[in-house]
Amino acid sequence: MQKVIFTIFIIFIFLATNTLKAEIICLKKTGLISDKYKYLKKDHKFKDPKNTIIFLFHHGGKGDRAAKKGDCPFPKKYIKNVMDLSNEDFGYKKSFVYLVNTKSLWGDAYKNKKSKTKWLPFPGGNYPGKTKTEKKIDLTNQIIDNLIQRGINSNNIIISGHSCGGWLTLLYVAQYPEKVRGGIAYHPACYGELSAYKIWTEKGKDDYLWDFNDHEYKDKSKKVGISKTCDTKDKYAWEYACAKKYLQKRASEIKIIKNTKKLELVVIHNDDDGYEGKTSKWLKDIKSVEFIETPTKNLDYKINKKSCKGAKYRTWYGTEIGHTINASKCMSEFFPRIVKYFKN
Repeated sequence: MQKVIFTIFIIFIFLATNTLKAEIICLKKTGLISDKYKYLKKDHKFKDPKNTIIFLFHHGGKGDRAAKKGDCPFPKKYIKNVMDLSNEDFGYKKSFVYLVNTKSLWGDAYKNKKSKTKWLPFPGGNYPGKTKTEKKIDLTNQIIDNLIQRGINSNNIIISGHSCGGWLTLLYVAQYPEKVRGGIAYHPACYGELSAYKIWTEKGKDDYLWDFNDHEYKDKSKKVGISKTCDTKDKYAWEYACAKKYLQKRASEIKIIKNTKKLELVVIHNDDDGYEGKTSKWLKDIKSVEFIETPTKNLDYKINKKSCKGAKYRTWYGTEIGHTINASKCMSEFFPRIVKYFKN
Protein backbone atom coordinates (compact mmCIF):
# COMPACT_ATOMS: atom_id res chain seq x y z
CA MET A 1 0.00 0.00 0.00
CA GLN A 2 2.81 2.38 0.90
CA LYS A 3 4.49 1.65 -2.45
CA VAL A 4 1.25 2.53 -4.28
CA ILE A 5 0.90 5.80 -2.35
CA PHE A 6 4.57 6.62 -2.98
CA THR A 7 4.17 5.90 -6.72
CA ILE A 8 1.07 8.12 -6.93
CA PHE A 9 2.97 10.86 -5.08
CA ILE A 10 5.89 10.68 -7.55
CA ILE A 11 3.51 10.82 -10.53
CA PHE A 12 1.76 13.82 -8.99
CA ILE A 13 5.07 15.66 -8.46
CA PHE A 14 6.12 14.88 -12.04
CA LEU A 15 2.87 16.20 -13.52
CA ALA A 16 2.86 19.27 -11.29
CA THR A 17 6.47 20.08 -12.20
CA ASN A 18 5.83 19.78 -15.91
CA THR A 19 2.67 21.84 -15.62
CA LEU A 20 4.62 24.54 -13.80
CA LYS A 21 7.32 24.50 -16.48
CA ALA A 22 4.67 24.94 -19.16
CA GLU A 23 3.20 27.78 -17.14
CA ILE A 24 6.40 29.76 -16.76
CA ILE A 25 8.19 28.90 -20.02
CA CYS A 26 10.16 31.93 -21.14
CA LEU A 27 11.62 32.62 -24.57
CA LYS A 28 14.52 35.06 -24.39
CA LYS A 29 16.27 35.13 -27.75
CA THR A 30 15.59 36.99 -30.99
CA GLY A 31 14.58 34.72 -33.85
CA LEU A 32 12.01 32.49 -35.53
CA ILE A 33 10.05 30.08 -33.37
CA SER A 34 8.10 26.95 -34.21
CA ASP A 35 4.53 26.05 -33.23
CA LYS A 36 6.05 24.25 -30.24
CA TYR A 37 7.67 27.44 -28.93
CA LYS A 38 11.14 26.29 -29.95
CA TYR A 39 13.70 28.48 -31.69
CA LEU A 40 14.63 27.56 -35.24
CA LYS A 41 18.16 27.80 -36.64
CA LYS A 42 19.36 31.30 -37.49
CA ASP A 43 19.91 30.25 -41.11
CA HIS A 44 16.53 28.51 -41.39
CA LYS A 45 15.74 27.94 -45.06
CA PHE A 46 12.20 28.73 -46.20
CA LYS A 47 10.98 26.02 -48.57
CA ASP A 48 8.44 28.28 -50.27
CA PRO A 49 9.22 31.89 -49.23
CA LYS A 50 6.66 33.43 -51.58
CA ASN A 51 3.92 31.47 -49.79
CA THR A 52 5.29 32.18 -46.31
CA ILE A 53 4.07 34.94 -43.98
CA ILE A 54 6.16 36.28 -41.09
CA PHE A 55 4.72 37.90 -37.94
CA LEU A 56 7.45 40.04 -36.39
CA PHE A 57 6.62 40.65 -32.71
CA HIS A 58 8.11 43.21 -30.30
CA HIS A 59 7.52 42.92 -26.54
CA GLY A 60 6.61 45.80 -24.24
CA GLY A 61 9.13 47.30 -21.91
CA LYS A 62 10.63 50.10 -19.87
CA GLY A 63 10.16 53.04 -22.20
CA ASP A 64 13.63 54.45 -22.89
CA ARG A 65 15.49 52.28 -20.38
CA ALA A 66 16.87 48.76 -20.50
CA ALA A 67 15.01 46.15 -18.49
CA LYS A 68 16.48 44.21 -15.59
CA LYS A 69 18.37 41.04 -16.43
CA GLY A 70 15.74 38.83 -14.81
CA ASP A 71 12.84 40.24 -16.82
CA CYS A 72 11.30 37.73 -19.19
CA PRO A 73 10.61 39.20 -22.65
CA PHE A 74 8.33 36.45 -23.94
CA PRO A 75 6.41 34.35 -21.38
CA LYS A 76 4.38 31.66 -23.11
CA LYS A 77 1.07 33.21 -22.02
CA TYR A 78 2.22 36.54 -23.38
CA ILE A 79 2.80 35.31 -26.92
CA LYS A 80 0.18 32.55 -27.14
CA ASN A 81 -2.30 34.75 -28.99
CA VAL A 82 0.45 35.92 -31.35
CA MET A 83 1.12 32.28 -32.18
CA ASP A 84 -2.58 31.42 -32.51
CA LEU A 85 -3.21 34.43 -34.78
CA SER A 86 -0.32 33.46 -37.04
CA ASN A 87 -2.04 30.12 -37.65
CA GLU A 88 -5.20 31.79 -38.97
CA ASP A 89 -5.82 31.78 -42.74
CA PHE A 90 -4.05 34.86 -44.11
CA GLY A 91 -3.83 33.31 -47.58
CA TYR A 92 -0.37 31.74 -47.17
CA LYS A 93 0.68 28.10 -46.95
CA LYS A 94 3.19 28.59 -44.14
CA SER A 95 3.49 31.06 -41.27
CA PHE A 96 6.18 31.90 -38.71
CA VAL A 97 6.49 34.15 -35.68
CA TYR A 98 9.72 36.11 -35.31
CA LEU A 99 10.38 37.36 -31.76
CA VAL A 100 12.51 40.47 -31.25
CA ASN A 101 14.14 40.85 -27.83
CA THR A 102 15.32 44.43 -27.21
CA LYS A 103 15.35 44.48 -23.41
CA SER A 104 19.08 45.19 -23.21
CA LEU A 105 18.88 48.39 -25.27
CA TRP A 106 19.22 51.84 -23.67
CA GLY A 107 18.19 55.20 -25.05
CA ASP A 108 21.16 57.57 -25.44
CA ALA A 109 19.81 59.77 -22.65
CA TYR A 110 20.99 57.01 -20.29
CA LYS A 111 24.67 56.96 -21.11
CA ASN A 112 25.39 57.14 -17.39
CA LYS A 113 24.12 53.67 -16.50
CA LYS A 114 24.89 54.16 -12.78
CA SER A 115 22.14 56.78 -12.59
CA LYS A 116 19.38 54.87 -14.31
CA THR A 117 16.55 57.16 -13.24
CA LYS A 118 18.13 60.42 -14.44
CA TRP A 119 18.52 61.71 -17.97
CA LEU A 120 21.28 63.69 -19.57
CA PRO A 121 20.45 67.31 -20.49
CA PHE A 122 18.28 67.87 -23.56
CA PRO A 123 20.30 70.54 -25.43
CA GLY A 124 18.00 72.95 -27.25
CA GLY A 125 15.07 70.80 -26.18
CA ASN A 126 16.28 67.96 -28.43
CA TYR A 127 16.80 64.38 -27.33
CA PRO A 128 20.56 63.69 -27.05
CA GLY A 129 21.09 61.00 -29.66
CA LYS A 130 18.83 58.03 -30.44
CA THR A 131 15.96 56.87 -28.28
CA LYS A 132 15.51 53.20 -27.46
CA THR A 133 12.58 53.10 -29.91
CA GLU A 134 14.77 54.46 -32.71
CA LYS A 135 17.40 51.81 -31.96
CA LYS A 136 14.67 49.15 -32.05
CA ILE A 137 13.61 50.45 -35.46
CA ASP A 138 17.21 50.14 -36.71
CA LEU A 139 17.31 46.53 -35.48
CA THR A 140 13.95 45.81 -37.13
CA ASN A 141 15.29 47.09 -40.45
CA GLN A 142 18.24 44.72 -40.17
CA ILE A 143 15.95 41.77 -39.45
CA ILE A 144 13.55 42.56 -42.29
CA ASP A 145 16.38 43.17 -44.77
CA ASN A 146 17.77 39.76 -43.82
CA LEU A 147 14.37 38.09 -44.33
CA ILE A 148 14.01 39.73 -47.75
CA GLN A 149 17.48 38.48 -48.73
CA ARG A 150 16.29 35.00 -47.82
CA GLY A 151 13.39 35.22 -50.24
CA ILE A 152 10.55 36.63 -48.10
CA ASN A 153 8.62 39.41 -49.85
CA SER A 154 8.07 42.59 -47.87
CA ASN A 155 4.33 42.13 -48.48
CA ASN A 156 4.61 38.85 -46.55
CA ILE A 157 5.75 40.55 -43.33
CA ILE A 158 3.40 41.90 -40.64
CA ILE A 159 5.06 43.78 -37.80
CA SER A 160 3.36 43.75 -34.42
CA GLY A 161 4.02 44.58 -30.80
CA HIS A 162 2.57 45.27 -27.39
CA SER A 163 2.89 48.49 -25.35
CA CYS A 164 6.27 50.03 -26.31
CA GLY A 165 6.37 47.37 -29.03
CA GLY A 166 2.99 48.65 -30.19
CA TRP A 167 4.27 52.23 -30.28
CA LEU A 168 7.26 51.04 -32.31
CA THR A 169 4.81 49.33 -34.68
CA LEU A 170 2.99 52.63 -35.30
CA LEU A 171 6.23 54.44 -36.05
CA TYR A 172 7.67 51.67 -38.20
CA VAL A 173 4.64 51.36 -40.47
CA ALA A 174 4.50 55.17 -40.75
CA GLN A 175 8.18 55.46 -41.72
CA TYR A 176 8.76 52.24 -43.68
CA PRO A 177 5.43 51.25 -45.28
CA GLU A 178 7.25 49.69 -48.26
CA LYS A 179 9.00 47.13 -46.01
CA VAL A 180 5.92 45.49 -44.48
CA ARG A 181 2.38 44.51 -45.34
CA GLY A 182 1.21 46.42 -42.26
CA GLY A 183 1.18 46.30 -38.49
CA ILE A 184 -0.78 45.20 -35.42
CA ALA A 185 -0.33 47.52 -32.42
CA TYR A 186 -1.53 46.04 -29.13
CA HIS A 187 -2.16 48.90 -26.67
CA PRO A 188 0.56 51.16 -28.12
CA ALA A 189 2.23 53.22 -25.37
CA CYS A 190 5.80 54.12 -24.47
CA TYR A 191 5.66 57.32 -22.41
CA GLY A 192 4.37 56.18 -19.05
CA GLU A 193 0.90 56.12 -17.52
CA LEU A 194 -0.35 59.27 -19.22
CA SER A 195 -4.00 58.37 -18.82
CA ALA A 196 -3.55 58.05 -15.07
CA TYR A 197 -1.54 61.22 -14.42
CA LYS A 198 -2.30 64.94 -14.52
CA ILE A 199 0.08 67.01 -16.61
CA TRP A 200 1.19 70.54 -15.73
CA THR A 201 1.24 73.10 -18.53
CA GLU A 202 3.99 75.67 -18.98
CA LYS A 203 1.66 78.24 -17.44
CA GLY A 204 1.59 76.20 -14.26
CA LYS A 205 -2.08 75.28 -14.50
CA ASP A 206 -3.41 71.79 -14.06
CA ASP A 207 -4.26 70.45 -17.51
CA TYR A 208 -4.19 67.35 -19.69
CA LEU A 209 -2.32 66.36 -22.82
CA TRP A 210 -3.26 68.12 -26.04
CA ASP A 211 -4.63 64.89 -27.52
CA PHE A 212 -6.63 63.84 -24.45
CA ASN A 213 -9.95 63.66 -26.27
CA ASP A 214 -12.26 61.97 -23.79
CA HIS A 215 -15.01 64.59 -23.93
CA GLU A 216 -17.50 62.73 -21.78
CA TYR A 217 -16.47 64.62 -18.64
CA LYS A 218 -16.34 68.40 -18.99
CA ASP A 219 -15.32 68.88 -15.38
CA LYS A 220 -11.67 67.82 -15.27
CA SER A 221 -11.84 67.06 -11.57
CA LYS A 222 -14.31 64.27 -12.32
CA LYS A 223 -12.31 62.48 -14.98
CA VAL A 224 -12.02 58.77 -14.44
CA GLY A 225 -8.71 57.20 -13.41
CA ILE A 226 -6.79 60.39 -12.71
CA SER A 227 -5.49 60.50 -9.18
CA LYS A 228 -1.88 61.65 -9.32
CA THR A 229 -0.08 64.88 -10.18
CA CYS A 230 3.46 65.66 -11.17
CA ASP A 231 5.66 68.66 -11.76
CA THR A 232 6.93 69.02 -15.33
CA LYS A 233 9.30 71.93 -14.78
CA ASP A 234 12.19 69.80 -16.08
CA LYS A 235 12.93 68.26 -12.69
CA TYR A 236 12.28 64.73 -13.97
CA ALA A 237 10.61 63.91 -10.67
CA TRP A 238 8.88 61.01 -12.38
CA GLU A 239 10.64 59.54 -15.36
CA TYR A 240 7.94 59.63 -18.03
CA ALA A 241 4.89 61.78 -17.39
CA CYS A 242 6.87 64.41 -15.50
CA ALA A 243 9.46 65.09 -18.18
CA LYS A 244 8.19 67.89 -20.40
CA LYS A 245 11.00 67.68 -22.94
CA TYR A 246 10.62 63.91 -23.24
CA LEU A 247 6.91 64.33 -23.91
CA GLN A 248 7.84 66.70 -26.73
CA LYS A 249 9.51 63.70 -28.36
CA ARG A 250 6.22 61.87 -28.10
CA ALA A 251 4.41 64.77 -29.76
CA SER A 252 6.89 64.75 -32.67
CA GLU A 253 6.36 61.00 -33.15
CA ILE A 254 2.58 61.45 -33.17
CA LYS A 255 3.03 64.06 -35.88
CA ILE A 256 5.01 61.57 -37.99
CA ILE A 257 2.26 58.97 -37.61
CA LYS A 258 -0.57 61.43 -38.34
CA ASN A 259 1.13 62.86 -41.43
CA THR A 260 1.55 59.47 -43.11
CA LYS A 261 -0.70 59.27 -46.19
CA LYS A 262 -1.94 55.77 -45.48
CA LEU A 263 -1.37 53.58 -42.43
CA GLU A 264 -1.97 49.85 -42.82
CA LEU A 265 -2.56 49.27 -39.12
CA VAL A 266 -4.77 47.37 -36.69
CA VAL A 267 -4.82 49.03 -33.27
CA ILE A 268 -6.07 47.20 -30.17
CA HIS A 269 -7.34 49.77 -27.66
CA ASN A 270 -8.93 49.89 -24.23
CA ASP A 271 -10.27 52.96 -22.41
CA ASP A 272 -9.16 51.59 -19.03
CA ASP A 273 -5.55 51.30 -20.15
CA GLY A 274 -3.65 53.59 -17.77
CA TYR A 275 -0.85 54.19 -20.24
CA GLU A 276 -2.56 55.62 -23.34
CA GLY A 277 -6.15 54.51 -22.96
CA LYS A 278 -7.49 58.05 -22.84
CA THR A 279 -4.81 59.63 -25.01
CA SER A 280 -4.65 57.47 -28.15
CA LYS A 281 -8.06 57.97 -29.71
CA TRP A 282 -6.51 60.25 -32.33
CA LEU A 283 -5.65 56.98 -34.08
CA LYS A 284 -9.36 56.35 -34.50
CA ASP A 285 -9.58 59.39 -36.78
CA ILE A 286 -7.15 57.87 -39.31
CA LYS A 287 -9.47 56.23 -41.86
CA SER A 288 -7.09 53.47 -42.95
CA VAL A 289 -6.61 52.22 -39.37
CA GLU A 290 -8.71 49.32 -38.07
CA PHE A 291 -9.37 50.56 -34.53
CA ILE A 292 -10.56 47.73 -32.27
CA GLU A 293 -12.14 48.73 -28.96
CA THR A 294 -11.97 45.97 -26.35
CA PRO A 295 -14.37 45.49 -23.40
CA THR A 296 -13.86 47.80 -20.42
CA LYS A 297 -14.78 47.44 -16.76
CA ASN A 298 -18.21 48.84 -17.65
CA LEU A 299 -18.71 45.71 -19.75
CA ASP A 300 -17.20 43.43 -17.10
CA TYR A 301 -14.17 42.70 -19.31
CA LYS A 302 -15.88 39.86 -21.12
CA ILE A 303 -16.88 39.01 -24.65
CA ASN A 304 -18.85 35.85 -25.41
CA LYS A 305 -18.20 34.84 -21.78
CA LYS A 306 -14.43 34.91 -22.33
CA SER A 307 -12.33 36.96 -19.91
CA CYS A 308 -10.64 40.09 -21.25
CA LYS A 309 -8.66 40.93 -18.13
CA GLY A 310 -5.33 39.71 -19.44
CA ALA A 311 -3.08 36.92 -18.31
CA LYS A 312 -1.26 36.72 -14.99
CA TYR A 313 2.45 36.15 -15.52
CA ARG A 314 5.25 35.09 -13.22
CA THR A 315 7.15 38.11 -14.56
CA TRP A 316 7.33 41.87 -14.27
CA TYR A 317 4.27 42.29 -16.53
CA GLY A 318 1.71 41.32 -13.93
CA THR A 319 -1.95 41.98 -14.72
CA GLU A 320 -2.53 45.56 -15.78
CA ILE A 321 -6.23 46.08 -16.39
CA GLY A 322 -6.85 47.25 -19.92
CA HIS A 323 -3.21 46.97 -20.96
CA THR A 324 -2.70 43.20 -21.27
CA ILE A 325 -5.83 42.22 -23.20
CA ASN A 326 -3.51 41.05 -25.98
CA ALA A 327 -2.81 38.04 -23.71
CA SER A 328 -6.40 37.45 -22.60
CA LYS A 329 -8.70 34.56 -23.44
CA CYS A 330 -10.99 36.89 -25.38
CA MET A 331 -8.32 38.08 -27.84
CA SER A 332 -9.21 35.32 -30.29
CA GLU A 333 -12.66 36.92 -30.69
CA PHE A 334 -10.98 39.73 -32.63
CA PHE A 335 -8.96 37.48 -34.95
CA PRO A 336 -11.58 37.50 -37.77
CA ARG A 337 -11.43 41.31 -37.99
CA ILE A 338 -7.63 41.28 -38.10
CA VAL A 339 -7.52 38.55 -40.76
CA LYS A 340 -10.15 40.31 -42.88
CA TYR A 341 -8.24 43.59 -42.70
CA PHE A 342 -5.03 42.06 -44.09
CA LYS A 343 -6.70 39.81 -46.66
CA ASN A 344 -8.69 42.64 -48.28
